[in-house]
Amino acid sequence: MSQVVVPPAPPKSKRGRRTLVRDVIEVLLLAAAIYLVIAFALQTVRVEGTSMVPTLQDGDLLFANKISYHFHGPERGDIVVLIPPESPSRDFIKRVIGTPGDIIKIDGRYVDPKTPSAAPRTAVLIKVGGKGDWQVLNEPYLPDQKKDPWTEMSNCCDSSGRATAVPTELTIPKDEYFVMGDNRNFSSDSRAIGLIPKNNIIGKAWIRIWPLSHFGFLGSGPTLSAAGSVVLALPLPLGKKLVRRRRRFRRAA
Repeated sequence: MSQVVVPPAPPKSKRGRRTLVRDVIEVLLLAAAIYLVIAFALQTVRVEGTSMVPTLQDGDLLFANKISYHFHGPERGDIVVLIPPESPSRDFIKRVIGTPGDIIKIDGRYVDPKTPSAAPRTAVLIKVGGKGDWQVLNEPYLPDQKKDPWTEMSNCCDSSGRATAVPTELTIPKDEYFVMGDNRNFSSDSRAIGLIPKNNIIGKAWIRIWPLSHFGFLGSGPTLSAAGSVVLALPLPLGKKLVRRRRRFRRAA
C-alpha cells in the first residue's frame, strides 16, 4: 500500500509575523482612542430623586455630552449636569431657564391680560437678552398644573437668583445661568442655591439609556410667547364722528 506523504508546512516568514503584530497594535490603539473619546465626550449620569419628574424618574440612566459646551454656551431648555457652588462634592441635574443677559422674574399670581377671567397661576417671564417686551415661558414638560400646581418658591428673583416674597426682576450676569427642576414644588435649584456659573456646568444630558422601556431623547423644551397686553377700544374723537355723519348726510341727499 502506498503512503501519502504530507509535506511539512512552510515556516512563517518574518514579514507575516510583523503584519500580525502590526494588526494587533492597530486594533489596540483604535480601542484606546475610542475609549478616550467616549471618556472625554460622554458621561453616564444616574438620576437620584424626583426634582425632574415627570421628565426624568429616580433611577434613570442618562448619557451626558461633555464636549458641546466647549464650543457654545448652554441654551434655554437644556437639561444639564452641574456642580452646585455650595456643594462641590455633588452633581445636580436641572433645566436651563435663564441665560446670560436675560431679564427674568417669576410671578406666582400671573394673569394673562388676554384672559383676565382666568385663575392666577405661577409663570416665568423673560425679556430675552434684556430687550423687548416680557414673554411668558411655555413649559409643556411640567407636571399637570391642574392636579399639582406650582406653589412653592413661586416668586423670584433677588440679585443672586434666589426666591423672593414678591415678583422681582433680575438681569442674569455674564457666564451665569438660572436653572430649575421640572418638579417645581420639590426642587433645590437656583431659587434656593442661586445662579450657576458656566464653569460649574459639566455637560448636557441628551439621551436616556435606562430603563429600556423609556430609551430615547428627553423631549421638547420650552417656548416663548408674548405676555399679552390690554388693548382698550377707545371712542373716536367727536370731530371725526361729525365728519362721518356729514358725509353720510351728503350721500343720502
